[in-house]
Amino acid sequence: MEISRFRELLGQSKVNGDVIRDWRTLEMRSGVGLPDDYKEFVTAYGPGCVNDQLYLFHPRAEGGDEGLRLESLWEQAAYGYSELSLSAPEMYPHPVYPAPGGCIPVARSISGNYVFLAPPGNGTSCWSVMLDVGQWVELQMSFTDFLWAALLGELEIPVIEGDPTFDRVGTVES
Repeated sequence: MEISRFRELLGQSKVNGDVIRDWRTLEMRSGVGLPDDYKEFVTAYGPGCVNDQLYLFHPRAEGGDEGLRLESLWEQAAYGYSELSLSAPEMYPHPVYPAPGGCIPVARSISGNYVFLAPPGNGTSCWSVMLDVGQWVELQMSFTDFLWAALLGELEIPVIEGDPTFDRVGTVES
């Protein structure tokens, strides 16, 4: 989906728009090449919150408690899910990055639910969206298709509700 379509719902993007600069270091360090549509959206809109309900993280967001740095989300999710899967493996059937083939956390709701990108595998050549909302749900769609459908209330699972908004949270390091 063209990122420019989001202007209809979220207004003009407000970040640098430099996908290579934003993602090169993170992808080289992690060895993970994330899907282009996801990177383009995050680069255009930056770290922030959709509808005051879903936090999106950025690779160059400020760090610390107030920041939405993507690697911080990865660390939190990796630790949390590894601990939880030890005590209840049936409730956590999918590995989380940095586990091999693990789902990559990209957003977190205000209630603590995660949105992941699931890498291609098991006979698929495309990334998909995986939700942990008390149960795991895989959506065979790109990140931007998922976000568009969520903003329009077209998903069977209410990830976000209300009129579409996007508020920047923190800053992107220069």
